Amino acid sequence: MAASTRANDRRSLPVERFYRALVENAGDILTILDRDGIITYQSPAVREVIGVSEKPLIGQSIFGLVHPDDRERLRKRFAECARVPDSEVMELIRLPHANGTWRRVEARGRNLLADPDVAGILCVSRDVTETHRLENQLREAEQLARFGNWRWVKGEPAPQWSRGVARILGRDEAQLPRGGDWYEHLVHPDDRDELLSKFLDAFETQEPVSCVTRFCADDGNYRYIKTHAYAEGDAHSEIGALVGLAEDVTEEIEAELALRANEARYRLMTEQASDIVAHYDTLSQVIFMSPAVEPILGRKPEEFIGRPVDEAMIHPDDFPRVRDAFIECAVDGRQVQFDYRFLHSNGSYVWLETTMSPVRDETGKRTTEIIGVSRHIGERKRHEMELMDARERAEAANRTKSRFLANMSHELRTPLNAIIGFSEILRMQMFGQLGHARYLEYAQLINESGALLLDLISDILDMSKIEAGKYELHPEPVDLRNLMESSLRLVRGRAEENGIGLALSMADDMAVDEIVADERALKQIMLNLLSNSIKFTPSGGKVSVKVVETDSGIGIAVSDNGRGIPADQIARLGRPFEQVATDAALSKQGTGLGLALVRSLTELHGGAMSIESELEKGTVVTVRLPLMPHCVVPVPGADEMPAENEAPEKPALANTAGG
Repeated sequence: MAASTRANDRRSLPVERFYRALVENAGDILTILDRDGIITYQSPAVREVIGVSEKPLIGQSIFGLVHPDDRERLRKRFAECARVPDSEVMELIRLPHANGTWRRVEARGRNLLADPDVAGILCVSRDVTETHRLENQLREAEQLARFGNWRWVKGEPAPQWSRGVARILGRDEAQLPRGGDWYEHLVHPDDRDELLSKFLDAFETQEPVSCVTRFCADDGNYRYIKTHAYAEGDAHSEIGALVGLAEDVTEEIEAELALRANEARYRLMTEQASDIVAHYDTLSQVIFMSPAVEPILGRKPEEFIGRPVDEAMIHPDDFPRVRDAFIECAVDGRQVQFDYRFLHSNGSYVWLETTMSPVRDETGKRTTEIIGVSRHIGERKRHEMELMDARERAEAANRTKSRFLANMSHELRTPLNAIIGFSEILRMQMFGQLGHARYLEYAQLINESGALLLDLISDILDMSKIEAGKYELHPEPVDLRNLMESSLRLVRGRAEENGIGLALSMADDMAVDEIVADERALKQIMLNLLSNSIKFTPSGGKVSVKVVETDSGIGIAVSDNGRGIPADQIARLGRPFEQVATDAALSKQGTGLGLALVRSLTELHGGAMSIESELEKGTVVTVRLPLMPHCVVPVPGADEMPAENEAPEKPALANTAGG
């Protein structure tokens, strides 16, 4: 009996060691808790999970170890398990690691309090921290990348959808259909047959599935879902399920559809446009040429594709300009426009106007392609050339007219002088009585008309000389006061006949009492200004002349209190043949050359003229002249020949701001 007992003890010892070795080397954590949750046994596997030896844990409460947020839930589940013998519970809890982090542990507990060998609640736990992290990453990826996963077990009516799929469709997971008619609720009618066919083929052939179909979202709109699926084999090497990803590609598909629509629309516009649309690379190779090239250049688009636009196609005189414009667009990235002549298939040249625009890369800095739009401008060029010819003819005629009038001054003046001279003799009866009173009247009319005609022709000839550049100033020192008084004397008779007063204002102590100018031109300026003022001043009015010093010379202001000039018409005065008069009779008494001559003669001296006027209050015309004119001033003794080997003196130039 004793021997038998010892034999049984020997046999039991290896078994005990065997199970102890299993427990101590198992990867799962084995923990025994008493009815209050106190740890009575802890396997060594806990060291790998939370970095703490098992011995310090003995006697501690499990509720004090877990994360504060897990304690209440664990207490409740532990109490439920402790009340019912052999009951099981499973919970996910967090335990503290020695490094301060929390490890997620999946614990399965079984009530073995009634078992005398255990006398506690046995907990088998495993570390699921990494699995939980991967699941969270998957959920975050689904949310950020807008994709979800699904699994369709063979034999089940519908796939099992992830939260990501529900989020894509704007639904709750509970709203996704679970029945065999799921596709009727989710898939667009036009896509159902294709999707089911691919799924069934995958079950049979084990080949991966990839397709894009439309799924109905919660708002009733359809979203494009790209499906990737593969077969999952079971232990018998048969297909047990389809597993796949569902990716929301709505934005990409809609953008692609919009791009295709735009491409079709732009291609239609390009093909129907009357202008030539060309697409080049940066080496001028033609990528595309619109059909409009055929009616304009007599060439088919295929003749250009893959070829650069070379010198043989462009007029030799225009090729450098075309080349430089293309380089500017390709290298500098600037839009350019130019016209040139392109060779037609019949051998003639056609005028084109081309606008080239750069197409830049994603950075917006480098030009990758060039778009050119060309139009036929042959008719426009013909009109431009006709206008240019007409302009040249008009300018030539104008120059001829000016040269004619300038050169004919002597021929025109001579007969007029004779008319005036002989009529003056008749009028004065220098050789005796004429015999009848009418002869005297006629002679008077001849004299007055000739004088008027001479003034008119003199003005026209002077203006023509100025326009032809043949009017020469003869500057000399001019006494200002004498010139002003002489001018007033010449018009005083006419002023008194019209009942108009004349006045001169010129300070006696002026620092400048003379200037260098052409005395004849300066007197003509004064007489024209005074005559105008007298002409447009009513009886009882007054015309004044005021001479003042300025920073650069002198200013002469001729003012009157006559009718005045409308403000909107002042700007055009000073141009040849321009008149402004409120009285039609007065406007017929001149040619409109008076102020034009004043302005031109003033500017020849380097001066300027300005007009200020107010209706019914009068007009002020101011002439500002430099002390020295802007022309060559003769030097006394310049007519003498220089001595041998002696250089002639240079003419003195006016020292003025504008000279």
